[in-house]
Amino acid sequence: MTSLLMKVELEGYKKLLEAIWPYASLSGTSLNQFGMFETCLRNGYYYSSLKIEMDPIPSYYGLCHSIECTTNDFNDEELQSDFKELINSTGFLDKYNVSIDDADFIFYDPLTYRKDQGIMFTFTLFLIGMFLILSCFNPVFCQMMKFKRQAKVSINLSDIESRERHDENLGLTNNEITTIKQQETKKSFFIDYSIKESYNTLFSFKEHDTSLSIMEGFRSLGFLMVIFGHQFLDLAKSSFQFEMLAQLKSWLCLNLVNMLYSVDMFFWLGGFFSGFMLIERNKMKLVKKNGFSIFGFLLHRILRIWPCYAIAILISSQLVPFMGDGPRWFMALDRFECATGWRNLIFIDNLFYDSQYCFPWGWYLSTDMQLFTTCLIPVFLYAKLNSRAAKIVIISLLVITQTIGTVMSFVNEYLLPPFALTQPKMHQNYYTKPFTRGPPYYLGFLLGVLYREMKENNVNILSKLMGYAKKKQLKFKSLCYLLGFSIIGGIWFGWRPAQLHYEHQDYWNKTIQSLWFAFCRLGIALGMSFLSLPCLFGMQDLFNLSFMRNNYFRFINKISFSGYLLHQVIIFGVLGQFYQTPNFSFETIFTLYIGNLFITIICSILFCLFIELPLTRIENRVMKQLFNK
Repeated sequence: MTSLLMKVELEGYKKLLEAIWPYASLSGTSLNQFGMFETCLRNGYYYSSLKIEMDPIPSYYGLCHSIECTTNDFNDEELQSDFKELINSTGFLDKYNVSIDDADFIFYDPLTYRKDQGIMFTFTLFLIGMFLILSCFNPVFCQMMKFKRQAKVSINLSDIESRERHDENLGLTNNEITTIKQQETKKSFFIDYSIKESYNTLFSFKEHDTSLSIMEGFRSLGFLMVIFGHQFLDLAKSSFQFEMLAQLKSWLCLNLVNMLYSVDMFFWLGGFFSGFMLIERNKMKLVKKNGFSIFGFLLHRILRIWPCYAIAILISSQLVPFMGDGPRWFMALDRFECATGWRNLIFIDNLFYDSQYCFPWGWYLSTDMQLFTTCLIPVFLYAKLNSRAAKIVIISLLVITQTIGTVMSFVNEYLLPPFALTQPKMHQNYYTKPFTRGPPYYLGFLLGVLYREMKENNVNILSKLMGYAKKKQLKFKSLCYLLGFSIIGGIWFGWRPAQLHYEHQDYWNKTIQSLWFAFCRLGIALGMSFLSLPCLFGMQDLFNLSFMRNNYFRFINKISFSGYLLHQVIIFGVLGQFYQTPNFSFETIFTLYIGNLFITIICSILFCLFIELPLTRIENRVMKQLFNK
C-alpha cells in the first residue's frame, strides 16, 4: 500500500491538464484516495479537498492545482462540470459502477476551512475551566470555609459570654444557628466537586447484589462493541472503496457488521433497569399517594443525562474543531457541525427525517429517553390499578412497536442488516426511531418488572420458574445457555451464506430478508434474557460471576456513559487527521481500535472525575431536597 502511495506522489505531477487548468493533478486513482498534500504544498502548488455527495454514501478526493485557481473557483458550477469530465475521463469510476453526473461537488480549502471562534467557544472554555478549578482546588476551598465557620462560632460564643448579665436573645441565637446551617449546606454542595471523592467512587468496587453481576458484563461488552462497530463504519466511509468491497465476503466484515447489535444490548439493559428501579415498593406507594410524583422519575432521568450530554456537545462542536488539520479534517468538521443542537437538548433529534444531525450518535439517548417516557404509563397503572394492567400495556407496547418495524421492513424491502446499511434513508426512516427500536427495550422492561416483583416476594411467572429452576439447576442453566447462545449465534452467523453471495442480494428471498431484518434485534434481546435468567435466580457460575463481573468489566461499566458520549469524537478526530487515506484491512482496523479505545478510556476517566461524578452527586442532592428524602 505504501509503495502505491509513493508511486502516486512521484507520478501525480506528470498528469498536466493544461486544456482545463494551468496545472491540476488528482490525488490518486481510487475514490477516497487522498495523497500528495505535503508534497503539493512544498512544491508551491495549492491543495483542495473534495466531497462528492452521492448515494448511498459520499466519496472524497483530493486535487493538487496551481495557485491561479482557488477552492472558490472550483465551487463554481461551470468549472465543476469540467472537473466531472476530468474524473470521468480517468476511467477509474468504471469499476465502481457509479455515475457522478448528478452528484454534488463540494470543495474545501484544508488550510482555511475552520470554525470561527465565537461566544460559545469562550463559554465552553470557561465552563471546562470552572469544573477543573472547582475539582482540583476543592480541598483548599473547603478548608477555607471550615475556618470561616469556626471563626463565626467563636465570635458568637464571646458575644454570649459578654452578655451573661442580660437576658438571652433567642431571636439572635436562632438566626446564628440558621446561618451556620446555611453554611453547612453550601459546604455540602461544594464537596460534590471533590476530586478525591470522585476518584474514590470511580476506582473503588463496592459489593452489591451478585444476582445482577451479568448485567455489568453485558454493558461492558456492549461498550467495547459499539466502539468497534463505529470504528468500522467510519473507516469504511473514508477508506479505499475497492479494499472495502474486497472484504465484504470475509469473516472480518461479518463480525464488524454484527457489532452494531451493541445498541440493542443497551436498549435491553436500559429497559431492564428502568423496570427494576421504577417498580420498587416505596416508589409505587409514592405514586399511588400522589400521581404527579411520577414526573419526578422523568426529572431524575433528565437531570442525570442532560448536563453531561450538553457539555459533551459543547466540547465536540466548540473545542474539538480546533484540534486538527490536514486535507481530511473537513470530514471530521462536518460531523462536529451542530446547527440543530436544540433538537438534541430536548431529546427529539431522532424524530426528524433529514440528515442535519448534531452529535450524530446522540440519537440513542433521545430514543432511550422517549422509550423511558412511554414506560411511565404502565408504571402509573401499576401503582394506581394493578400489576396485570401494567404488564398488559408493556406487552402491548412491545407488540405494537414490533409490528410497526415489521411492516416498515416489508414496505421498504429492507434486506439483511449489512445490505440494509446501504439502502437509501434507512438510518433516518428506521434505524433511529423509537417505534422501531422499542422491542428490546420493552422486553427488558418487562423482565425488570418481573424481577423486582420476585425480589419483593410477589408471586409471578418468574418466581414460579425460579422454584422449578432451583430443583434442577444444572438442566435449567444448560437449557438457558443453550437457548441464549443459539439464538444470538444464529443471528450473528446465520446470514453467512448470503454474505458469500453479496453480489446477488436476492440470493435469499427478499421476504425472508425483510423478516430477518425486522426480528433480529428482538432476537438479540431474547437471547440476552435467556442468558441472564440463571444469574437472576442466584445461580452463580464461572460465566456470569467470574467472567462477566471481573474488575475490568466493572470499571468499564462505570465509565460507559462518558465513554459513549466521547467515543465518536475520538474516532472522527483520529481519522480526520490522516494526511493519506488509511487502508481497509484487519491490521488497520485493529490498530485504530486499540488506539481509539485507549484514548476513549483516558478521556472518559477525566470526564467522569471532573464532570459526570460531581454532577451526579449534585443531581442526587437536588432530587432528595425536592422530594424531602
